[in-house]
Amino acid sequence: MNYRETIDWLENIPTSFDSNYNNYELKLNSIKSFLDFLGNPQDNLEIIHVGGTNGKGSTCHIISSILQEHNFTVGLFSSPHIYDFKERIKINSNLIDESYIIQFVNLNKEYILENNLSFFEISFALSLEFFNFKKVEYAVIEVGLGGRLDSTNVINPLVSVITNIGYDHKKFLGNSLEEIAKEKAGIIKTSIPVVIGESCNITSKVFNSYCKKIKTSIFYVNQDGYQHDTDLKGSYQNKNINTAILALKKIKSIVLDENKIRRGIKNINRNTKLIGRWEIVKEYPTIIFDVAHNINSLEIIFGELKKIKGLIRVVFGTLDKIDQLECLKVFPKNYKYYLCSPRSKRAMQLDKLEKYADQLKMDYQSFDSTNSAFQKASKDSSIDDTIIVTGSNYLFSEINLENN
Repeated sequence: MNYRETIDWLENIPTSFDSNYNNYELKLNSIKSFLDFLGNPQDNLEIIHVGGTNGKGSTCHIISSILQEHNFTVGLFSSPHIYDFKERIKINSNLIDESYIIQFVNLNKEYILENNLSFFEISFALSLEFFNFKKVEYAVIEVGLGGRLDSTNVINPLVSVITNIGYDHKKFLGNSLEEIAKEKAGIIKTSIPVVIGESCNITSKVFNSYCKKIKTSIFYVNQDGYQHDTDLKGSYQNKNINTAILALKKIKSIVLDENKIRRGIKNINRNTKLIGRWEIVKEYPTIIFDVAHNINSLEIIFGELKKIKGLIRVVFGTLDKIDQLECLKVFPKNYKYYLCSPRSKRAMQLDKLEKYADQLKMDYQSFDSTNSAFQKASKDSSIDDTIIVTGSNYLFSEINLENN
């Protein structure tokens, strides 16, 4: 198989979950067995483990950038990807080699099929093998879903990080902040420090109790005050930067230099090629891509948009998850909306979005494709308008910017 054929095979293996998540199971036994089969590459890596509801991908990239400015070689595993599978696995700013992906799949295809491994389990194991092969000095690993039973929770990190707790993936994680926090707390390990990016009374009780039980030091980030000089857009990234800095300060083996920390914060995009976070892809009109996909992250995005003058046009499509329609309740009534359904078997169908948008009396148009929605938003816009594409990472690869 060539690279494209290999990725098509990975994305269509029988264990990929369907629109109702019926084939998706949170478990650790299969990834443990697979890693054992591979020789346990995770045991040779110095790992930083990052979970949470929102901001964990950004926090991982910030940590990577700061470490790079300290002249370390850093592996980074994050998900999902936006344009290309290779985005999930990086060393510094370089994406994983296509030839390595092909080789890994070919060598392990028989095992994968015999043991019904999931797409995420394969991706994660692949990243560990690649980082081990390349002898990275640190590996930054982003949790996929939840924490306690997420495939990444087989590692022994130097520090655990939980950025925040919000509502997402209720089918798997629970219907309350307390239930979700208990699942996220599952990545905390005995005697390994944990850094909490944001706190509230409900979640802090969960974390404090858990850490006391397993005798682990817990540190809460002070999110007041100082604004960092960074190349990341969106003031909300300040919280992720503060979280990343404190996490690194809790790793005893790293001697941090304040000047190198500042350089790392200032050069995040250059050092890591982070995309899809308040990413301004074009101007006149301003076009922004952002992967916000749940009610908490969308509230943050709309808070940022309030600072912008001119008419706001929102291209929105989403996956179909429990209570996902509730996101529409935080959409400002004075914006123009262009609703669509991303090309995914788990996408929320357009008629479902339309019905709820009608109930909320939103000013919207609907389209049978993401690109059609985007092109109409572009056509309707003056040079002073702002278009934001958000709701799902699947949307961005479906847009043709060149014809705008």
